[in-house]
Amino acid sequence: MENASKALIMAGGVLIALMVVAALMLMFNNLSEYQNYSNKNAESAQIAEFNNQYVTYNRDDVRGSDLYSLINKAINYNERKTSTGTEGKEFQYEPITITFDFDGKVRELAMDNNLLIKNNEYTLSGTGSTFESVIQKVNQLQNKYGSNEIVSLTTNMTKIFIEDTSTEDAKERAVIFYNNIAKTDISDWSSIAPGSQIRTDIYTYYEYVQFKRAYFDCTETKYSSQTGRVISMKFKFNGRLN
Repeated sequence: MENASKALIMAGGVLIALMVVAALMLMFNNLSEYQNYSNKNAESAQIAEFNNQYVTYNRDDVRGSDLYSLINKAINYNERKTSTGTEGKEFQYEPITITFDFDGKVRELAMDNNLLIKNNEYTLSGTGSTFESVIQKVNQLQNKYGSNEIVSLTTNMTKIFIEDTSTEDAKERAVIFYNNIAKTDISDWSSIAPGSQIRTDIYTYYEYVQFKRAYFDCTETKYSSQTGRVISMKFKFNGRLN
C-alpha cells in the first residue's frame, strides 16, 4: 500500500512537471510570436515612414524647387544607406532612381542651355547622377558670387545686360548697377559684355532659377518587391511656370 502511494505521488510529480514544462513552452512560443509581431509592426512603420518622404511628391504640379530637394535627398540616401553606398554593407537597401525630363518644352523655360541640356532626360541612379554636375555648378556659382548676390544679379539681369549699348553713359550705368549688386568694382563694360564670363555665369544660374519655377508631373512610382521601399520615381515637365 505504501509503495502504491509513493508511486502515485511520483506520477503526480511527473505530471505536474510536464504541465509546468508545457506551460513554459506555450509561454515561450507566445512571447516569440508577440516579438515577431512587434518586429513586423516596427518594420512596417519604418517602411511607411521612409516612403512618406517620397510619396508626397507622387502628384502633379511638383515645383522644380521641390524636385531639386527630392533629388538631393535621394543622392544623400544612395550615398549612405544603399548597397552601393558607404553604409551599404549594413543596410543593403536598393538605391533610388529619380528620372525627369522636359518633354520637349524647353522653349517655355527660355533657357540658353548653359546648365541644363536641351531636351535631355536626367536620371539619378545609385551613387551616380547626370544631374550632379548641375548641382555642383549651382553651388560653385553661389560660392563665387554669394548666394544673395547671384539671385539678385539674375533677377536684374535685363537691367545689367542692356540692349542699348550705343552710348558710353548707358554702359557706365550698367557697370555701376552691376557693382552695386555684386559688391565689386569692375571698371569697364567689357567685363559684362556679350561673351564675358560674368554674363555666361548669370545666364547659367538663370536656368537653375527657371528650373525651380517649373512644374513637373509625377508619372511613375515603383516599390521594391523585397523591402517595400520606394525605388523609382519619374517626372515630366508639364510646361507650367510660376
